[in-house]
Amino acid sequence: MQPLLNLPFLKKPAVDKGAAAPATPDAAARNEPPEDEIRLKLYKLIIDRYRDKIEEYETKSVSELKSLVQPRDEKIVQIRESITEGFHPYVYGEHFLAGAKIAFSHVSFFRNIPAPVSFWLSFSDMQEIMAGDEIDKSILFCSVLRSLGSENAKVFVTDTRNAYVLFQFSGKSFVADHSQHELAEFGSAEDALECLKGRILYSFNDKEYEDFQEG
Repeated sequence: MQPLLNLPFLKKPAVDKGAAAPATPDAAARNEPPEDEIRLKLYKLIIDRYRDKIEEYETKSVSELKSLVQPRDEKIVQIRESITEGFHPYVYGEHFLAGAKIAFSHVSFFRNIPAPVSFWLSFSDMQEIMAGDEIDKSILFCSVLRSLGSENAKVFVTDTRNAYVLFQFSGKSFVADHSQHELAEFGSAEDALECLKGRILYSFNDKEYEDFQEG
């Protein structure tokens, strides 16, 4: 039986069985954005839709911030041991400052990436992506300092959304500024506090916190 219609575009082209199949045009050839770019747009849509729920879950009171500094966390202990194994043996009074500088150098390799929503990264998260925002990096650094034996290391947060770590050793005060990748030395705690950008809102470590907005 002959077909009712014999249209050219209904005919299948002859296939040369020895020839390779025609390549499918890639995204660039079709003028489409790269897959990673599309994926990022999708993630942004998801984050924006559930922003309120994420931030509600991640919100912490000032008093709860103490729990974020964890000198005994497994990842922090690993970092401490990788530092102290270079000393034979590690003695706080002799080696703490050298260890603190090694720890600061390690954290400085992490890129400063602010999260699109309020979101606390774990130390393992930060180590995996080698990134975090200023307060994440400050909490990590403070935890390592406390693990190395510092009794006075604290995170300070200001109203300019900057975060710092202040500590004292051998009569000197030190400020870790991750926005500038700088560990600065001062003659007194007062001088160290003067260098912070903005008004101090609160400070904390795993033992205590102080709210500078009270009163």
